[in-house]
Amino acid sequence: MPRVSTMMGRGVYGAGGRRLGRASEVLFHPSEPRVVGIQLQPDPYFYMISRRPRFALIADVEAVGEDVLRLSTDRLPAERAGERVLGHSWHDTVVWRGMPVHSEAGEVVGAVHDAVYAHSTHLVTRLVISTGAFGDAALGRLEVEGAYIGGFDGEHVIVKPGYNEIGATGGAAKAAATGAARAKVHGEQLAASALKTSVAAAAMVGRSFRSGAGKKALDKLKSFMDDGE
Repeated sequence: MPRVSTMMGRGVYGAGGRRLGRASEVLFHPSEPRVVGIQLQPDPYFYMISRRPRFALIADVEAVGEDVLRLSTDRLPAERAGERVLGHSWHDTVVWRGMPVHSEAGEVVGAVHDAVYAHSTHLVTRLVISTGAFGDAALGRLEVEGAYIGGFDGEHVIVKPGYNEIGATGGAAKAAATGAARAKVHGEQLAASALKTSVAAAAMVGRSFRSGAGKKALDKLKSFMDDGE
């Protein structure tokens, strides 16, 4: 199943093999936990003049190998055509990567590091949550299965009750409870205050990346999300 992180940055080509640009963002439904498209950054004119982003429905995009996305047409898609299929504007879509994650009770959980979605339905099947470089190193990134992912509420990605029955990838932790995980690192208890600071920082970073598709991504997002890869 595709991962958001492996879709971004790929070269995008038309059905006939002509390069059209690169995938700059993966776009989610305004409220549902579902991928709806990609933001495509066309190559600049004469390698100098930048061009406005374009959008393609995820159903019209095929991953080829590890570095290429191929569209079902040979031209850059028309914006309005995609919006007619979606039933809403491309600018209502949401970039999840870096978005703060809260529980339904309003507890801060962290920020979206990555997401995995199904080929057929494009529904999110797994969410990878970061608590920042410090928390990730100590605890590992937290993984939430699709059944516990509630979608987007306008400010946060929401996880449902039971999300804390999850594992951690990497790091030293094996447990996370109600958004305030604790673990022993080198035999010492991780300070709760340090963890809360890490989680809060992750949420603030994520909040700054809330985006309609037309907004530019910030370089800080990549440095935050790639820290500790």
